This record gives sequence, C-alpha cells and structure tokens, in this order.
Amino acid sequence: MEEHNVYILDVDYEIDEKDRMPVVKIFGKTDKKKSVLVLHKEFLPYFYAYPDQAKVTKVREEIEKTDYKDNEMKILKTEIVEKTINAEKLKLIKITTNSPHKIPETREKIKDLPNVLETYEYDIPFYKRYLIDNDLRPLSWVKVKGKEAGDGNFEVDLVLEASSIKQTDLQEEPHLKILAYDIEILEEKNKEVLIMISAAGNDGFKKVITTWQWDKKQNFVEVVKDEKALLERFIEVVKENNPDILVDYNGDGFDMQKLRQRAEDLKVKLGLGRNNAQVIFVRRGRDTSAKVKGRVHIDLFVFIANQLKFMLKSETLSLDSVASELLGVGKKQLKFIEMKELWKNKTDVERIAEYSMWDSELTLKLAEHLIPQIFSVSRLTGLTPFDGSRAMYSRLVEGFYMKKAFEDNVVAPSRPHEEEREARMGFTKYKGAIVIEPKAGIHSNISVFDFRSLYPSVIVSHNISPETFGCSHKECKEKNSVPDTNYHFCTKVKGFISRHLEDVLKERQKVKTELKKHKRGTKEYIELDNLQGALKIIANATYGYFAYFGAKWYRRECGEAAAAFGRYYITQVVDLAKKSNFEIIYGDTDSLMASYPEEKNIEMLKKNSQDFAEEANKKLPGIIELEFRGLYESGIFVTIKGTETGAKKRYALCDYDGRIEVKGFETVRRDWCELSRRIQREVLTIVLKEKKPEKALELVKKTIRELKAGTVKLEELSTLEQITRPLAKYEQLGPHVKAAMKAQKRGRPIVEGTLINFVITKGKGSISDRAEPVEDVKQGDYDPEYYIGHQVVPAAMRVLSALGYEDADLLGKKQFKLTHF
Repeated sequence: MEEHNVYILDVDYEIDEKDRMPVVKIFGKTDKKKSVLVLHKEFLPYFYAYPDQAKVTKVREEIEKTDYKDNEMKILKTEIVEKTINAEKLKLIKITTNSPHKIPETREKIKDLPNVLETYEYDIPFYKRYLIDNDLRPLSWVKVKGKEAGDGNFEVDLVLEASSIKQTDLQEEPHLKILAYDIEILEEKNKEVLIMISAAGNDGFKKVITTWQWDKKQNFVEVVKDEKALLERFIEVVKENNPDILVDYNGDGFDMQKLRQRAEDLKVKLGLGRNNAQVIFVRRGRDTSAKVKGRVHIDLFVFIANQLKFMLKSETLSLDSVASELLGVGKKQLKFIEMKELWKNKTDVERIAEYSMWDSELTLKLAEHLIPQIFSVSRLTGLTPFDGSRAMYSRLVEGFYMKKAFEDNVVAPSRPHEEEREARMGFTKYKGAIVIEPKAGIHSNISVFDFRSLYPSVIVSHNISPETFGCSHKECKEKNSVPDTNYHFCTKVKGFISRHLEDVLKERQKVKTELKKHKRGTKEYIELDNLQGALKIIANATYGYFAYFGAKWYRRECGEAAAAFGRYYITQVVDLAKKSNFEIIYGDTDSLMASYPEEKNIEMLKKNSQDFAEEANKKLPGIIELEFRGLYESGIFVTIKGTETGAKKRYALCDYDGRIEVKGFETVRRDWCELSRRIQREVLTIVLKEKKPEKALELVKKTIRELKAGTVKLEELSTLEQITRPLAKYEQLGPHVKAAMKAQKRGRPIVEGTLINFVITKGKGSISDRAEPVEDVKQGDYDPEYYIGHQVVPAAMRVLSALGYEDADLLGKKQFKLTHF
C-alpha cells in the first residue's frame, strides 16, 4: 500500500462496466509534480425520504419491496436516520443506491408512495456529494492510501486505486501547467475556416500554427498543409504540452464552439483531454460549457461576466478592456477588416501571427492573475474550478451553505420545480433600499459614512434565516419585529444562515486584519486578499439569495426583512446626524453624505465625523456598524434632466489629493462613446479640482468644433456593445444589432457574446440604420451632429447643468454669466 499527497483539481465519476457501481475519479497533481488519476470505489449515492413520523418503519419496508424494474438501478440499503429540517429533528429514511444518474427517476417512484411526505437531497451532483461527505476541498491537498492501478483511457503519470482519502493541512501550492490558446477564423468561399491557432504556456511555450508559408516568418510559427492538418496539429500541441489547465477567453461561447464545428466538418476528433474522448459540451441553463476530461478548462470571460464585472470599471468585458484594466496592457491593434485583407492578399501575414500570438500570451497573463481568485472561491464553496469559475453568485452561496448543512446534520432543501419557480417569479418586488434625494449642486467638505456590510450584519444581528421566520414565541415578536411589516424572527434559536454568515463576517475581518501585516504584491498578501474577496462574495450575496427564485434556501420574507431593517437604520442615522448639526447631502442604501457648515478646519471636520460615527454605533444593535469612510474636498450632485430634483446614484467626489470618485455618470456607462466619457471626465476634473467652470465650457466648445471639422478619431467615437442572443431573435433592432447584421453579411462571424464596435455615420435613415462597424468607416464619414447632440453635449451637461449652464451655452446660441459657482 502506497501513500501519496494529491492536490485535487477536478472530480468526476463513471459506472464500472463489470459491477455497475460508481467509481469516483479525482484528477490532480502529486507533490512529486506528477499528473495523477485517483480511483475511489467505496462511496455510494443516496437521498432521503421524509415519512409520516408515525409510520417510519412501514414506509421503509414499502421502499425496500418496491419494484423499480431497472437492472441498472438497485437500492442497496435503507437506514432510519435523524436529521434537522427547519430547526426540528425528524426521522428520515436514507436510501443508498448504486447509480447516481438514476436517483431522480427512483425518487419519482418513492415520492408517490403512501405516507412519504417529501424527498430531499436527490438533486445534489454526485461529485459534490462525495466531496461534502468526505470533508474534501477542491484545490487542496489530500493524503491518498492505495495501490497503483491501470486505466488505459487516461494519459497520466500515475493511476491510484484508493483505499482511503483524507484531507491534509499542506499549504504549498503545486506548480500547475497552464496553456492558453486563441483561434483566428475568417470567411472564405462563403464558409468559415480556421486560419491560425496560437498557444502560450506558463513554461515559456509559444506557437502559432497556420496554413500559409511566407518568408521571414517568426520562429514561433509552424506551417501545415491545410486546415485539417492545422486542427490536428493543435490537438497534438495540447497533448504534447499536457497542461493541467486549458484556458481561453470566451471559449465556451466562441473558440470551443468553432473548433467543434470545424472538427465535425473535417472529420477530426476534438480530443483535447487526457483521454481519447472528444470535448464534451455541458448545458448550463441558457449557456453551454466545454468540458475537457482530465484537464480543467477555464473560460476567463465567463468568470469575469458572472463574478467580477461588478468590481471592474470597464463594462465592455472585451479581452482588451479587461486586460488593460487589470494588467495595464491590452491587445495588439489589428482591425478585423485589415486582417481579412492581409490574409486575402497574403501580405504582411506576420502581423496576423503577432496579433494571434499576443492574444494567447495576454490570455495567459490574465489567467495567472485571475486563477488564484477562482481557486479561492472554489475552495470556500466546495465547487471544482470548472464549476466555480462559471458559477453565478447564487450557486456560490448555495455551494457554501450545502457544506455547512452537512456539518450541522441539516437537510438541504430541494431546488424548486418549474411551477414553483414561476410562482416565485410572479411575486411583486418588495420595497428595497431607501434613497434620500440629493441636494443638487457643488458642495464642499463632504463627510462620507458607510454601514459596514449592512445587509449581512442586519441578517446576523436580527437572526434572519428561513427557519427562524415567524416563530410562536411572544417574546420574539416583541423584541425582534421587522419595521413596516408584520414579520418577526426568533431570538431563542440561532438560525442556520445567520449563524454561518456571522462566521463568514468574523473570518473576513480576521483575514483583513492579517492582510495589513503583509506588503501588497507578496504571495501572502495575494492569498489573503483572494480569501477575503471570496468571503465578501458569500457575505454580500446571501441577502439577494433569499429572494432568488431558484434558491434552495428561499424565503422572500427574509430578504424583505433585511431591506426593511436597512431602511430603518439609515433613517435613524440620518435623524441623529441632523441633531448633530450635519447638513444631509445624500443618502443611498448603506451610505450617507453630509457636510458640517459650522466648521472649516479639516482636522476638526474629521474629528467631528469620527465622533459622530462612534455615537451612532452606541445606538446600533448587534454587529451593525457605521464607518466614517473619509472627508472629501468637494462633490457635485446633478439634477434629473428638465427638473429641479436631484438625480439618485449620480455624483462625483474629489478628495484632498485630487483623486476623483465617480458614480453613475457616463464615464462608467457602456452606451456612450469614449469621447463622451473622456469629455465628461475632464469636465468633472476641471470643475472639482480646478474650480474653473469657464475652462470646462471652453473645452466642450473646442470639442464641438473638432467634431464639425471631421478631425476626431474614429476610435474615440465608436461604441462597444455585446450581442447577447442570436441576431434573428432580436425584436428591437438597436444600433449595435444593425451594425452586427451588416458585419455578418460582410462575412464576419457574429455569435452570442460577440462585442460589436460601431460608429454612427452620415446619411439618411434612423440612427440604427446609420450604425456601421467601425472597421468599415473612413475617417470623416461619421455624423458630427449626432455626436454633438446625442453624445458630447448631453454628457457634458450632466455636470454643467448643476452650475446653471444650458445646452445653448455650449452650442454658442447665447452667452451665460455664471454667478453662483
């Protein structure tokens, strides 16, 4: 019997052909840097039946004698066990079978038996069940005892048949081989063809494979005879490099789909895994994910779109935008129309090769930056990196609490059926956060206060959890009732969700404290920062999860109660601030902005603000806490267009070092061109930092003159938007859709997820009719009146209107004297 330390990368299972029993397959890396496949045959699938408590033994007998008429499915064992459901200990029947994929249909028969009230945990994927029950974490080390075995289906260094697997405390990260790739595809003779595939590895490997031979080609270029050979050589390159992780950008939605289509057309087996099977395409709701057996396939675009986009300034999510923001470096510039012409004429093909090679290298750099975050989230939630990197917040939350349910001997609720989901979706939305109307205009010396993790701390402080809702205790109703509702929550029994959420908040605070001891950029800092980020996701997403129609731990009243308490406490703080002589400028959800007109000394302003936060915290219950986030030199709050009313969630603040913080302006919106964003950003800077509105006015006038002269670069006028469905399914044909249709007609591949960059041109017809892909527009062909009237002037006026300016001041139709800045 041998012992090996194995780092878990992926978990799957198969049914053994001989005994028809499940075999768990763990793919990983040993501490000797060997790829390993661990086979574990001792774990069996199961689910629970909840019987009439007076007839438990009888129901068990009925389950055992039921004829399931399926040789592949056997009930191997039944047990009467005690589990907790809704804070009540009950007797359930644990039903162990031999076939994970047969559990749903077996459950259908059992749930219809007399005296079976409900069935539970039949919808937990087998790999998750295995990891949870054996207390194993993906992306961590386990001690495997077993013997070497054979498995001719997988090309790995070591195959182990395990007798036992135990979690260990080893912390050292193994060296994992990463290979990033990218494809270039063009239209030739009315069909799509692969012209190049590039790949870059974290061991320094670089290669571009193509079908065209040219003089002085780069040393990383390999030429093959035709497209079929190109595809076959790429498959060979993957197998030769033998990566643990295969990474792409929008691979699920584009690259893998195109590779599959071309492989089918050319009769090539797309075997990119460590076995002989083809890439598997797994349906996940509306989307499809490409699974590569024996390797972890990570699509960085999906991870960013599902989990990171709310933390990014960029909304386009293109590789260029995301890499520029996170890494400080973007793609090489080569327009699609240029690539098409270069390939057609077979001139400067090295430019395409450079472009393709850099896309793979950039994807690799981004992977090295993001994979530690993916791993941290996966460890915390118990999801494999394949699933964890693709999960929405709801699945991450659910993964976390499912682990905790097993630890607490609590039965995890079932996912809702379609009818129940639809019923949940039909409920009227409950009242959300309170927003105090902003006082429009320029303000100085602004104190900003934030509640620290408001909704999570409310959930913990008021013990909000599905099973604590509406208990029968009179004392709880008096002590823990929800403002503006007839709801209350139990104070005598700690809730399942609130208890574990409290642990998450405590752990995150502990990690953040430890984080301060390490220098930014060090290995220790990065690991701790990723962990606190993962904990933050679980903490903040739990509130929204309560009311998510697909949630296992669904309880709409819990979400409604958290929102009601949030409104109540920010109102209490606002009232206290007014009594403390603060002038309220704006309040929104969990933050408050106020000024202290009677004090001009900056240090005294900071002290007054800090003292106020401390006073407020004495009155706030539980772990709910108000923080003084900082003092800002100036801020601008604008009005809703055409009214005197302050616009919610639209302001800009400037600190004493000149840094500007923007919320809700066009600088962070995707449906405005870069010129509009830049002009508004510069106007904000001039107004807030330099306090020279006349200078800002002249900047906009100068830009208008340049637009009329036709000298503004197309790159500044283009708008980037994503195609989110097949073009044929669009009912409203907006500018980006019309531009995409034109691009498709001209031979460019357009699929779900494609980002279309377009410009509005001169001519007749609607704005949508005049939208053209930017690569098809010549300098000077843009419509200056559109960009003046629909982009630059509206963007600038978002700021300047707060100072008393009107559109006519920018367009030279009247002279306005500013008197109240």
